[in-house]
Amino acid sequence: MPAFAPAQTVKVQGRTIAYSEETPADPQGTVLFLPGLGGTRLTWRSQLPVFGRRYRALSLDHRDTGGSDPAPDDYTTADQADDAAALLRALDAAPAHVVGLSMGGFVALNLAVRHPELLRSLTLVATSAGGQTHVKPNPAGREALRPDFSLSAGERALHSTRLITAPGWMDANPRLHAGIAAGADEHPFAPEVYARQFRSTSTHDVTGDLSRLDLPTLVIHGDADPLVRYENGEHLARSIPGAQFITYAGTGHLPPLEQYEQFNRDVLTFVDAH
Repeated sequence: MPAFAPAQTVKVQGRTIAYSEETPADPQGTVLFLPGLGGTRLTWRSQLPVFGRRYRALSLDHRDTGGSDPAPDDYTTADQADDAAALLRALDAAPAHVVGLSMGGFVALNLAVRHPELLRSLTLVATSAGGQTHVKPNPAGREALRPDFSLSAGERALHSTRLITAPGWMDANPRLHAGIAAGADEHPFAPEVYARQFRSTSTHDVTGDLSRLDLPTLVIHGDADPLVRYENGEHLARSIPGAQFITYAGTGHLPPLEQYEQFNRDVLTFVDAH
């Protein structure tokens, strides 16, 4: 995989947010990538260098994670959406095409609801509207939500990746294991940080807002997702006016990793069209 851009920082709302950026000489626009629960900006190591050939491509560390400031008090996905909005404003990067994975999709949805003027399009990957419509994980997905902190960060990442990707995917892709582990080891999560971020997802519910979203939207979901089940993607695609829906057959919770070449083509095609 291409080398990943080093971290930069910006001060927003009194806290430091870390991000990586790849930008060509004449960018066609901005794409902001939002990582999921337990992830950092390095989640997008297969996307940033590719999108950065044509777009100003940004990926951030949510508050309390990676190179961003700690956040000892509880917060919500709406708070994290406000952080993303402040980052886009501080970097003069709006309106942006926003791509969110899993919890990052929760944040992206809140960003679209709370700050619609900052978005040019919305791509929702393996995510959910939350609330009463949310279809809960299967046993493997539930196990992935309870990380074993007696393991190293890299070992935990490999174990959780095995649980949430399609059966057999890890065994078929051993060349990616070192990168998965190294990304986690670079920015390990302490148990209390993981717990705060997990709690931030508990109040996520934009179900009542979906019909009012008025921007180009792409929903991508693997039909073998054990964590945020496929039915959640179906609900989003049905409920957001004009949404496009792409199903990845035999794919688990991590389409940007499991199907990164196809994922990049699909999202670039969508972004280019808008």
